[in-house]
Amino acid sequence: MAEKPVTLDELLNTDTRPLDTVFPEREAGREPSAVKPIPKKRVGEKRLTLALDGETYRRLRLHAATTDETHQDILERALTEYLSSVGA
Repeated sequence: MAEKPVTLDELLNTDTRPLDTVFPEREAGREPSAVKPIPKKRVGEKRLTLALDGETYRRLRLHAATTDETHQDILERALTEYLSSVGA
C-alpha cells in the first residue's frame, strides 16, 4: 500500500494577515546606514570566553550603554591597564 504524500497545504491560511504581536521586528524602523557593521577580525586576533557574575555583567552593560562603548573595548582596555600595572 502506497503512503499518502505529506503536504502542509492544510496548515497554511493564506486568507488572513498575520497577527500583530506588538513586538517590533528586528531592525524595524532603522535606516540601513544606522545598522552597525560587523567588525572585521584583526590580524593576530585570538578569542576567548569570559564568564561574569550577574552583578558584574549588569555593571558592564550599564557602563557600555552610558559611554557608548562596546564590551570588547572596555574589557580590552581594562586588561591592558592591568597587565601593564603588574609588569606583564
